Amino acid sequence: MRQPQHLHPVEPARAPNVDLEAEADLARCGALKDYWYVACLSTELKAGAPLARTLFGTGVVLFRDAHGRPTALRDRCLHRNARLSRGAVFDGRLGCPYHGWVYDASGAVVEVPSLGPSQRSELLDADACAREGLQPEPCKLGQLQHFPTVEQDGLVFVFMGGPDASRARAEPFRVPYWGHAGWTVYFMVTRFPNGVTNLVENFMDVPHTLFVHPGWFRKPASKRVPATVRRTAGSVLVTYKQEQDTVTGLGRLFNPSGLPLLHTDKYYVPNVTRVDYLWGDHGFVINSQCTPVGPTDSLVYTAISYRLPVDVPGALVGRALKPLVRWYTRQVIQQDVVIMGIQREGLLDGPGGGVYSGTEADLHHADIEAYRCWLREGGHGAGPEEAEREMAFWI
Repeated sequence: MRQPQHLHPVEPARAPNVDLEAEADLARCGALKDYWYVACLSTELKAGAPLARTLFGTGVVLFRDAHGRPTALRDRCLHRNARLSRGAVFDGRLGCPYHGWVYDASGAVVEVPSLGPSQRSELLDADACAREGLQPEPCKLGQLQHFPTVEQDGLVFVFMGGPDASRARAEPFRVPYWGHAGWTVYFMVTRFPNGVTNLVENFMDVPHTLFVHPGWFRKPASKRVPATVRRTAGSVLVTYKQEQDTVTGLGRLFNPSGLPLLHTDKYYVPNVTRVDYLWGDHGFVINSQCTPVGPTDSLVYTAISYRLPVDVPGALVGRALKPLVRWYTRQVIQQDVVIMGIQREGLLDGPGGGVYSGTEADLHHADIEAYRCWLREGGHGAGPEEAEREMAFWI
């Protein structure tokens, strides 16, 4: 008699660690939308010109009102849905490029050129307009969706969680050392072919630097790196216990005398990272704020803040070296763009994308995913519990 074959149990499919589709969908992202997101640099939003942006898959048009304040509206005309960002701004108002409908900063229609000087229907009264589904005057045409805005530290933030910005879960993130004496700060805006969770994990990842940035940032040293990972109050802080760690490239410029290094990486919900390399009262800080455009498309606003180890002329020398520092950091970030594109190729290669495996070196990534998942599911309750653990990895 033929013996029955041994049947191996089939493991159930694992739920994805990261659901990029839901994270970037305004209707499905849960509490991820209840924070301030960078829409543009202050310098990008010029008076007299609209600016198009996409946040959580939603078209937004930004412009400055008559007082120079930023405003953000849904980028879709109420008339025939043309893109308002292709129109013109005059006297702090926005005109549609298709039929010239004019909107004020609140999103209200204030002028319809085809209605002529009276701005009212001429031959159809209100009842006749109502029967045909029409409106007799601009003030009856409705209002575009308006998104609250804040401008600070050289950035324009937009709140996508509704018209009431007071329900935001946190204030807009402050750029480290913005306006501090002796510190130089500049921005880089980078389009990444990946989602926010994968980006913030990349920005807080030391092991990848050996393979993605060889010689630019680190060199293989075959050394053990112990670290403390602290998850608390909507943040994940990694403190590396490597006071004698060295950073290649421009790192030598910041520590010519061999001072001990304080290296920390910190994630702030839902989309911000801050990486500090400090030697005493000088060093550099890389602050990245990620804005979701689509599931695998993000704009990242990176603020580089640095202070050289010199006293009185520090700021002058720092500004003089900005072109060199900017060139160097741009090369490093472009290497991250490439690897994020390579990861994206794998994510989109059939089912199973977003299901990750990890080791001890991914402890803080698991914390980030826990926070992002909690927010994506609505952010109810206290969230992931506080925890502090030790980890170690090799580079």
